[in-house]
Amino acid sequence: MNAPLMISLLCGRERDQWINPRLADRLFQCIADGMSSRRTVAVDLIEGVYPVENARNQAVQNFLGSPFQWLLMLDNDVVPPPNFLKIITEAESEGKFLFGVPTPMIGEEGLQWNVAHRQDEVLCAFNIALPAGWHRCDFVGGAFLAVRRPVFETIKSNWFDRMPNKSEDFSFCQRAQDAGFQPWFTGDYQCDHIHSASLRELMRRA
Repeated sequence: MNAPLMISLLCGRERDQWINPRLADRLFQCIADGMSSRRTVAVDLIEGVYPVENARNQAVQNFLGSPFQWLLMLDNDVVPPPNFLKIITEAESEGKFLFGVPTPMIGEEGLQWNVAHRQDEVLCAFNIALPAGWHRCDFVGGAFLAVRRPVFETIKSNWFDRMPNKSEDFSFCQRAQDAGFQPWFTGDYQCDHIHSASLRELMRRA
């Protein structure tokens, strides 16, 4: 318990060298929560690395060169839930190795969550609503993606390289499943996603 956590903050091309202020507040809160719970928390900034799969692979390489046991990837345009370190603790106590916190996104059918279940070899269905509690899924997006060290060590390399018909984060989830690790999500928490409007607020109004 209380395994050390590295947070990799990914600054995408469209908002390079930018961190939204609400995310910065949550990061400071997480570091303070780590100090009070005796869990080491560090932040690694990934910027200027493109495309996104290269940035995520760089984050993993940095993580594996450290003594940390959890890697949490956060995109710089999301706002994680308050006191989100408790979600790591909850997942850790239940023996989970890979999970995401749902984040709203704009898809082909409008607003949806970045959690999906496989329909066939090509198609998957995204969650429009979120059930309470922890649930298995086939794919979870990388906006808030927490992974324990053994998952990366088992896959060994090319963690986020794109597979045909899959984004880099869904490709990683597929590799993790092939290596014997189940992706999870929790419907009890959600991230916000900052565009010109709050997508989470739009989801609430829908």
